[in-house]
Amino acid sequence: MKRREFILSSIMTLGASTLLTSGCTKKEIKKSDNQILRIKFKDIDIPILGFGCMRLPMRNGKIDIIEMEKMVEHAMAHGANYFDTAYMYVKSQSEIAIGKILKKYPRKSFFLADKCPAYLVNSKEDVQKLFKEQLKKCQVDYFDFYMVHNINKNSISNYRNNDMYEELLKLKKEGKIKYLGFSFHGDTKMLKEVINEHVWDFCQLQINYLDWEITNAKELYEIADKAKVPIIVMEPLRGGGLCKLPDKAINILKENCPNDTPASFGLRWLSAQNKSRIFLILSGMSNTQQMKENLDTFVNYREFTKEEENISSDIVKIIQQQGEINCTACKYCLEVCPRGINIPAIFNIYNNYKGNKENSFFKMYYNSLNDSEKAENCIKCGLCNKNCPQGLDIPTLLTKVEDTYKNIKGK
Repeated sequence: MKRREFILSSIMTLGASTLLTSGCTKKEIKKSDNQILRIKFKDIDIPILGFGCMRLPMRNGKIDIIEMEKMVEHAMAHGANYFDTAYMYVKSQSEIAIGKILKKYPRKSFFLADKCPAYLVNSKEDVQKLFKEQLKKCQVDYFDFYMVHNINKNSISNYRNNDMYEELLKLKKEGKIKYLGFSFHGDTKMLKEVINEHVWDFCQLQINYLDWEITNAKELYEIADKAKVPIIVMEPLRGGGLCKLPDKAINILKENCPNDTPASFGLRWLSAQNKSRIFLILSGMSNTQQMKENLDTFVNYREFTKEEENISSDIVKIIQQQGEINCTACKYCLEVCPRGINIPAIFNIYNNYKGNKENSFFKMYYNSLNDSEKAENCIKCGLCNKNCPQGLDIPTLLTKVEDTYKNIKGK
């Protein structure tokens, strides 16, 4: 049997391996050799891990299609056949790339999720226009999952004033959208309003063990749980931040969870018994190695224990002590920065420094940035603040990083 035929055969027989019915209070796990765990959502079986196409492999400033094809093939071969993209991801090239690759597979062998960019919607007609454009870019006739993208304090007026829900509901009735939901980056009050003012098939929320304790992730989960709306998790590892833990946290993990990497620990945390409303975890993987590691977490699954919950709390305390900046590297700030400052990279460099206190590494990584990308070029216009899902005061934080760099440089 040829490799592609084997992959397609595996995909078509995935129904025998299920995890749970979304929203149940108890998770009944069944394993299938070399296949990822699956979950019962509505009337379909779906993999618990999805491929988020926002942080794709890059080469010379462009998407590395060859590497991405390998990642998709590996995912499909192990039953991870859910792919999530959006209009603006990777400078609006993500939809085109995933569409080109998935065109090689039967349409019913994968689930494709996309999102309507609320910030670009100024009329009802825009909703329809953008949707048709996205179908064309992805080379499909329908989307399995479709969302109002990034509802927050800046986009909610566009969402409501242009009847986005009603327009998308029309497309759902036409069969062009199978399941309708929204992704969210607002506060708890706003989520209560949005989740209860319409009938949603699902919502997409930022949840991870760090945000659960230090921001509002737990409250957001509880709101969705009370409304009985199934949850897709985004930023499960906080843009990779939870893969780069402080040394003290790494040592705790090695001592108590020797079979876990920081990534697998964070992903397993989301599958714990007390989070049964979650039916899918999105991970933005950038290379095949990350893909293999994340898939292995749910191919060779181990339940998350109460003892490990305590360990996650200990790690959070360590991270807080290091003074981490609450950045998930979503890159929304880059869309509006008039100076082209590489804000996510700067914050990542700073967070790593705070976790390890290595002055030489901080200087080396900071100096690796182009001069035009550095914090010193910030003009404090505040446009980035309006686009930040985490509500960060970015100009102030950039000044903090720049001052830290100057202090270390002068030593």
